[in-house]
Formats: sequence, structure tokens, C-alpha cells
Amino acid sequence: MDLIVQLAKMYQSAVPVHPEHTVMDITDASLAQQGGFYQDDFGHLNCKNCPAGVFVNHTGGTSISDCALCPEGTDLSRHAGNRACFCKINYARINRFEGCSLCLERGLNCSKDYKSVQPGFYWNWSFPGANVAEYSNFAFYLQNDSLFYNYSNSQYRFKIPKIHECPQPLSCENKVSFKAGRIQGNCKDGYRGWLCSKCQVGFYSVLNTCIPCPDKKWIFLEMVAILMFGVGSYVFIYWQNKKQEDDDRRQRSLFDKISSQTKIVLGFYQVVGELFESFHDVTWIGPLEFVGQVIAFLKVNVLRVIIRPRCYSEKLHMNAKVQFIISLSFPIAMFVVLVFLYQFWRLYLKYRVRATIDCRIAKLRKLKEKLFTCAVILLFVTYPPTCDVVFKLYPGACKTFYIYENETTVNITLLRSDFDLECTTLKIYQIFAYIATGVYVIAFPCVLLFLMGRYSRKGATARLHGHHSDNTDSMPNVALDERAVLINVNCDQVIIPVWLKFLSENYKPQFWYWEIIELTRKVTQTVLVTLLGWEDALTKLLTIGTAVLFLTLHAKLSPMTSQFEQRLQMFSLTAIFINVLVASVPIPHDYTAPISTIIILMNMIIVFVIVGEVTIFTARFLRQKLRQRKLQ
Repeated sequence: MDLIVQLAKMYQSAVPVHPEHTVMDITDASLAQQGGFYQDDFGHLNCKNCPAGVFVNHTGGTSISDCALCPEGTDLSRHAGNRACFCKINYARINRFEGCSLCLERGLNCSKDYKSVQPGFYWNWSFPGANVAEYSNFAFYLQNDSLFYNYSNSQYRFKIPKIHECPQPLSCENKVSFKAGRIQGNCKDGYRGWLCSKCQVGFYSVLNTCIPCPDKKWIFLEMVAILMFGVGSYVFIYWQNKKQEDDDRRQRSLFDKISSQTKIVLGFYQVVGELFESFHDVTWIGPLEFVGQVIAFLKVNVLRVIIRPRCYSEKLHMNAKVQFIISLSFPIAMFVVLVFLYQFWRLYLKYRVRATIDCRIAKLRKLKEKLFTCAVILLFVTYPPTCDVVFKLYPGACKTFYIYENETTVNITLLRSDFDLECTTLKIYQIFAYIATGVYVIAFPCVLLFLMGRYSRKGATARLHGHHSDNTDSMPNVALDERAVLINVNCDQVIIPVWLKFLSENYKPQFWYWEIIELTRKVTQTVLVTLLGWEDALTKLLTIGTAVLFLTLHAKLSPMTSQFEQRLQMFSLTAIFINVLVASVPIPHDYTAPISTIIILMNMIIVFVIVGEVTIFTARFLRQKLRQRKLQ
């Protein structure tokens, strides 16, 4: 009897024993453990196997009749092992000796009787209802199928978090998440946060792809190059304006052509950049990294792509709140600076320059026009990204995530554009977003439309008067001829502000308002993507509908004066339509990479065409100047 007691103690220390059983209970019965085993012979330590599909639901099975049918969801064709039979394919359990349930959610790996996360998906175990340590232990012993396990690890008693698809599938690496010790999954190097959507320290974001920060000296050189490009552009614009004052105003200058084509490029990439941020199907790595930076730069995301404050310090993180503050502060700061410059120049002319009143008024008028032109161009260029920042803080731009599996009572609401921010903390920002919508988003294009309409009516009236004056009298009177010449000169030289030329010079006179329509199109094609996300059916419908509508209008009306620019605009609208269409139609995984590459190259063609056309035009311009000098 002592020998049997000692053997029972050894067995109890080595195999799972239910707390209800004592050592004497075991010595009186068999030493068979819970699972697909029993022992009907006294004095034998080796257990007998139950038939396939049955198991003993308690320790110490003493007869084959103790082998009961395995619970629902298990594979009845296999031996039970140290559990209540193995689960069927794509089934998982939370109790070693209970049934298995079907894994219904996408992204779950249920190949080892427990749930783990697949690459491209994400779950979060940090909430109090879940216990990753207990689930890891449960999965570890279940994976090994050993009889040497602790009974407390035979079940998981807490909640399992809900699984979510990652916006950038490659960012949720989950390389060894099927192993019990890495059950929570992992983000790819450089990514962190909810859905692995944020960048780690030492990385910065380009169209939602995290790229390692370059050396600070390269960032400085890039900033210097951009600054020199800006100064050179200003000098070029100033030279062209001075030159055009002496030339025939009816001829298009080099500046007119470049500014017109630049508007097309900006309008295209501001829409495409926003679409790429929402599609999440393109990863800007390797040779595509530079392409992504170009698109993000042309999206007027200079602060994050060129200056890259995050690469200097983690404290300079540009979240949605900081972007909103900067975007709304920019027009105010610009207005203050321009008013200060105007007042400073007015006082300087009044007290430091000896000039007549008429001369001072004329100089102030010219300065006012230049400052107003500067303001209009800057606000025009930054209008779509500013609207985007405003819309991103709307309550509709928040997304609700359920935390636990099979539960809808507990959830969190995060900002779709920045998953680090909970929408419950953004009430004051949302109020200011509504105010900014009325004061800036709606008011700016309305004011532009009013001013453009007023100047367009002035020009039409002047042309009409000039036309009548040419036909008032056909008598060869010198006085009348001189008067007609003066009238014609005034008519031909109606003062057209530079900002108005920037907005309407490339359109036919009857379509002077078209740039405001284009401005509305750019905002319309991105607002629904920002508010509802690309997965929403209404977003896809209206985005595709807008692309088709404007393609049709441009094909029917041809509002642009230049045929080259008209074809370029048609190509850009077609490219946007193809981008949206490809994102709307499911593409097999094998074709994703080549189609993405084709789409990116198509989007870059516009830049190549513009650069080529400007290069050819500049070469012709310089050749003409050289010929004129030789003739002189």
C-alpha cells in the first residue's frame, strides 16, 4: 500500500489532477488523466486510449464506458489526446475539455485550437477585460499537448479582444503571432500604436508609410534647396511681371504657362495624395519612397515631408490637433504680416521719401495689389489641405472600434486620421472646425467668386465700350481718331490684377469662374474620403460620380484656352478616375503589385509631361533671346 501511495504522489506532481480528487482517491481508482485515456487494470501505470472521437471528462477513467463523445466543434476522426478532442479546421476553444467554436472573423489563425492573429490584422490585449498572460499560458500548454500542465491553465476565463484589419497590411507584421509567447502580435519595425498606424521614434510618415529619418544634414540641405527654389521662383515671377508691363498683355508669358500648368499639377496631386492616404494599398518603400515624397510634397504637405520636425524631436509630433492649429493660424499670421508690411511701407513713404501725394498713392496701390496677390495665391494653394485638416476633426471623421469579441457594449471612438486621439477629447476642436468651415472653407471660394465676377464684368464692359467706340463715326477727323486711339488703349489695357490672371488666365472668357469649380471639385472628392473613409459605399459612389461628371464637362465644354493644357487636365481627371476605379474593384493578390506600380507610374507621367513641356518652352525662349542679341 505504501508503494502505491508513493506512486500516486509522484503521479500527482507530474500530471494534472482535479482539485476535487485526493491522493487516496487516486490510489483507490486508476491513475489515468483527463482526456482520451482510461485504465481498467489495477496496478498498471500505462493508460489505454479511448477510441477516436471520445474522451474521459474527468480524471481516473476506469472503463471504456467512461469515454464519452467529444463536444461540438471537435474532430471526431482523431484521438482526443490530452483534451476533449482536437478542434476542427478553423475552430478554436477557450477550455481544454469543452467544445470548439467556429472562427468567423477575418484575420484569425485557428490552426492550433486557439486563436492567434494573422499578418495584416491587429488586436489589443491592453484593456482590463483581457488577460494576455493567462491566454498565452493556456495556448502554450494547448499547443504542446503535454500531460505535464497545470490545471489552472486548462481554460481561459477572460475576454478575447476583437480583431481589426490594419490600414497598411504590411505594418501589422505578426511574424510569430501563432506562437504562444507572441500571441499579441507585433508591428513592423518603424510602426506602433493602434492598428500599427503610427510611426516610431526615428521614423516619419509619407502617405501613411513610415520611413527612417535621414541624417539631419540632408534635411538641412533639402530645406536650403527648397528655400532657394522659392526665392528663384519669386525672382522669376517678379521679372516676368516687370517684363509683361512693357509687352502686349494679350500674349501669354512664360509665367502664365507655368502657373497654369502648376495649378493642374497641384489640383491633381492634392486629390491623389488624399486618395492614397485613404486607400492604404500602396507602400512607399524602396524606389517608390521618392515618388511618395514627391506626391506628399505636391499635396502641400511641406511641413511633414520636407521639414520633418519629428526627425528632430519626438515632442514635435504633428498630430491632427497640431495640424489644425497650424492650418488655422497660417491665414491669420499671413494677414497680420501683410498688414504690417503695408503700414510700414506707408509710413516709410510718408516720412522718409520725398514724393508727391499722387506718387505715394500710386506706389501704395501697387504694393496693395502685390500683397493681395500674394495672399490670394497662398490661400489658393493651401486651401485643399487646410479643408482636409478641418474636415478630419469633424465628429463624422471618427471611427468606432469594438474592443472585445462578440460584444458591442464596450467600444472606443478614435479619430480616423490619427488613431492616437480619442474623439471624446476633441469637443472644443470640433466646435472650432465648424466655425472654420463657415469662416474659411465656404467664405474663401465665395469671396473669390465675387471678386472675379466683379473684375470680369469690368473687363466685359470695357471691351463693349471699346467695340462701340470703334463704330461711332467713320469720318476722317483727327480729333475723333485720337479719341478712338485713347479709348482703344484704355480698353486693351484694362488693369487686370495678377491674382485674377493667376486664377482665370488659362480659361476662356465665358468660363472665368471655372477655377472656383475646380476648387470645389478638389474638396468634394476628398471630403467624403476624409469623413466616411474609403470603405463606405457612398464615398465610392460620389467620388467616382464626381470624376465622371468633370470628365464629361471638360470633354464637352473645353473651358481652357490652350489645347495642351486642356488635354493635360483631361489626362489628370482620367488618372483620378482610374485611381478611384481600381481602389473600388477587388483585385486578386497576385495582381496587386503590378497594378499598383502601373498606377504610380501613370500618376507620375503628369510631372514628366510638365517638366518636358517647360524645358522645351524654356529652350525655345532662350534660343529666341540669343538670336535677338546676335541681330543687335
